[in-house]
Amino acid sequence: MSYKNRAGDRACGKRAALLLFGSVSSLAIAAPAYAQDEPGSDEIVVTGIRGSLLSSANIKRNASGVVDAITAEDIGAFPDSNLAESIQRISGVSIDRSNNEGSKVTVRGFGPEFNLITLNGRQMPTSSLQSDSTRSFDFANIASEGVSGVEVYKTSNAAIQSGGIGSTINIKTARPLDRPGFIASLGAKALHDTTNETGSDITPEVAATFSKTFADDMFGIGLFYSYQKRDSRQEQAEVALWRENIDDLIPASTVVTDLRTGPTNTWFPRNYGFGIENISRTRMNGQAVLQFQPVETLRATLDYTYSEFENEGLRQGVGIWFGDFPQTTQVTIDENGTYAFVEDTCCDYSSNQRLNKSRNENNSIGFNLDFQPTDRLTLVFDFHDSDAISKGVDRGNDVFLILAANCLDTKSADFLTGNDIPDMAVTWAGCANPEANGEPTAGSYDSLFGQAGANVNESDIRQYQFAGEWENGVDSGLTSIQFGAGRVNNTYRTRSFNSGQIAAGWYGGNQGVYDDSIFTRVSMENLLTAFSGGGENISPGFYYDWDFESGIAAFEQAFNGGQRLEADLDGTPIFDHTINETTNSAYLQFNAAGDFNNIPIRLTGGVRYEDTSVTANSLQIKVEEIVWVNSTEWSVNRAADQSYSDVAADYSLWLPNLDFSAEIFENFLARFSYSKTITRPTLVSMQGTTSVTDRPKPGERLGTAGNPALQPFTSDNIDVSLEWYYQEGSYFSIGAFHKQVDNFIVNQQTDQIIDNLRDPSAGPRAAQAAADLAAMSMDPTDPVLIHNQININEGNPIGTPIVQNDDDPLINWRITAPSNLESAELYGLEFAIQHVFGDTGFGLAANATLVDGDIDVDVSQVGFQFVLPGLSDSYNLIGFYDKNGLQARIAYNWRGEFLSGTADNQPQFTESFGQLDARLSYDITEKLTIFAEGINITNESQRIYNRYENQLKTANQFGARYAVGLRYDF
Repeated sequence: MSYKNRAGDRACGKRAALLLFGSVSSLAIAAPAYAQDEPGSDEIVVTGIRGSLLSSANIKRNASGVVDAITAEDIGAFPDSNLAESIQRISGVSIDRSNNEGSKVTVRGFGPEFNLITLNGRQMPTSSLQSDSTRSFDFANIASEGVSGVEVYKTSNAAIQSGGIGSTINIKTARPLDRPGFIASLGAKALHDTTNETGSDITPEVAATFSKTFADDMFGIGLFYSYQKRDSRQEQAEVALWRENIDDLIPASTVVTDLRTGPTNTWFPRNYGFGIENISRTRMNGQAVLQFQPVETLRATLDYTYSEFENEGLRQGVGIWFGDFPQTTQVTIDENGTYAFVEDTCCDYSSNQRLNKSRNENNSIGFNLDFQPTDRLTLVFDFHDSDAISKGVDRGNDVFLILAANCLDTKSADFLTGNDIPDMAVTWAGCANPEANGEPTAGSYDSLFGQAGANVNESDIRQYQFAGEWENGVDSGLTSIQFGAGRVNNTYRTRSFNSGQIAAGWYGGNQGVYDDSIFTRVSMENLLTAFSGGGENISPGFYYDWDFESGIAAFEQAFNGGQRLEADLDGTPIFDHTINETTNSAYLQFNAAGDFNNIPIRLTGGVRYEDTSVTANSLQIKVEEIVWVNSTEWSVNRAADQSYSDVAADYSLWLPNLDFSAEIFENFLARFSYSKTITRPTLVSMQGTTSVTDRPKPGERLGTAGNPALQPFTSDNIDVSLEWYYQEGSYFSIGAFHKQVDNFIVNQQTDQIIDNLRDPSAGPRAAQAAADLAAMSMDPTDPVLIHNQININEGNPIGTPIVQNDDDPLINWRITAPSNLESAELYGLEFAIQHVFGDTGFGLAANATLVDGDIDVDVSQVGFQFVLPGLSDSYNLIGFYDKNGLQARIAYNWRGEFLSGTADNQPQFTESFGQLDARLSYDITEKLTIFAEGINITNESQRIYNRYENQLKTANQFGARYAVGLRYDF
């Protein structure tokens, strides 16, 4: 539909462009933050908070399906500084947070991989080192100051690009000819993150917008630039893995308290520890737009978008490790089968440091030609070529060195206390250079091994789109026909580079390698105070921090031949996967309107056809041998040459839709929508290879495989809603939705033999070593003694790594691979109200979403089960005041507990979370505005657990962020 027919789209007296990619108009840049009569116009322009809500309500009302929107309150002034946090104000939209910032969007229970995010109607590439989602543009890559509006399409039609079962979210930026004349804005703010400890307490954010038209509005130029920096700290308590059913590994000498009333599965904590990560990140955005409109019926637009996101995080890991089962002394198994208390003897109090330095970069150049050959026909051609790359920089995005005081006498973790985080207790024995009380000092720290890894992920999209609309020139009957075709070529490549494990003495008495001066003793009394069990309750109450570069330098000289510890991006990658996907599409859609018994009605119906072909080829260095390094550490030997795979697949589908609306009473609308939508598999899941872990410890011998023949998820969707627009800017709505989703892609685990990989700890050599130990009246089950005895029998020095041989048994690997296996039914209710209290300046907005489905998680079950992460209820409450240049807004967002994933094939739940934000601004003049804002001002934090509440996965402590700034509109 040509957006010249939409309400308010002729405000500038210019014919607007047809939106070929989303069937909804572009949003103009808002006027300055005050209401006035524009020269030569009888129209009053309302901006600020009230103007944003008015515009959003009009978009919702005039849409042919179920659409919600958020628009800019002013030039360079989006409601929130983070786009994801703005979008969560919409009913049915929830977010996940990373480092206390909104990062991923869930719509109506469907997570980020089920929501297509476009920029100005274009599929944009995205690349991340933290996520497998490679379909939707990342909110972290674009600053909110450069956005004029965001529209969330909860229903689909033929003219909307496919890919979003949950929704299609279109981010819109400004175009100069949409708002002729001269417009400019300069904003700056000072940000304070209350979690920061090592970076700058005050960091800058700057944004500048420029737009001007020339030659009687024949030419237009628009420019935008922003720079943001944030320093913060993230504190975390974590259990890396809950191991399943390892009861047979518990020694007979262990004192076992079993509180179960019957047989159940059991789960044993692999470790328990704390992470303290200092993070510095910068984001830079740039946009440039050139437009040319020589005549009323022809407009050409050339645009370029650039974004860069740099992240540097240094994480201190502190904790204890369980797994040397001959040393396990006491355990308590609770009624659910959780090993809720574990104590064992020996080993290390770790002090790992891990460096993550990475950069994300996006480039996009696009051209759009909008032509109206007749009064009734509009044609649009659009092309863009875009790329995204994310990569580890400097040493890499996963560089670590493990140091520890290897002198624990006992260590325990207690999950029975009912606290948010469990209790840890340690006692010491034989520490090198101990203090008088027996605790370790800086001179007690030895090293295990170091390693450096870096990934390079690249995504490229080249897209051609053609769209047209023929208008019938009548107000009833068939009003218009939309048609179009397109082609999207999406290429994704991922490479991994790794130094491999570099032995750093394996705790062999190398304390002298590391100078005592690089260590600092740090108290834990202020750690994780937001959680019960944190702060001064944490035992042993201290850890040793150390200077990363100094520690790495000593490691390099002592153990790496003086060579720099880094991932060599110019070397041979461990794997190199490329996926190429090409989709050709065409659509036809009819729009009709009329009256039925004096009830105005609108009808939209259409169908979209798509044909997709996929090729997957990979180069990888396969694992050839398994190496038993020592009693607790394992590694692999890889082939000298790469192997190659090449797989192809294709599919086609039809996507029909029908939207109906009726104004039953004046300002009272009823809607019905049906559509068939799809979400394509992540490109990562379509790799054509199988790989195994490079640390194959017993009980953790895992691998992954891709599946290029994956079919897309398909969903049949029905929406019904009632909407009452009882006064300007005020409405109440209630809606219900139902989704029947087929071809659900699930990760299924199977046991497989991979190549000739064998277990050197379970063959004849190990059996002979056990027999020799028994003959010497020594423990034949102790892995330390067995490892030593194998080397003695083979005439090797004790401590020599043991490589598999042909007599060792083949390893049965647990391989995770995606398959189209399941169907699911999802349904829910949405409520929303928005009310403006006349000319008082006050208003409120509130919404709630209730979702459910036929997928119940059995937390007592081990192995594969089908689940749908993300389902949760949510609500928003927003109060505001906007009058006489003063604007104030306070917003509370709450999301209920939800299943957040199934890592390691174990269900993980994120507990309910509520966040309070506030913003206050004042127009000192018509051009100058000062403002202050607070995010998460109640310091809410986040806790995630496995299966049962006492099976802690992670507890992340967040904090508030505050900013003050000013904006000047020219």
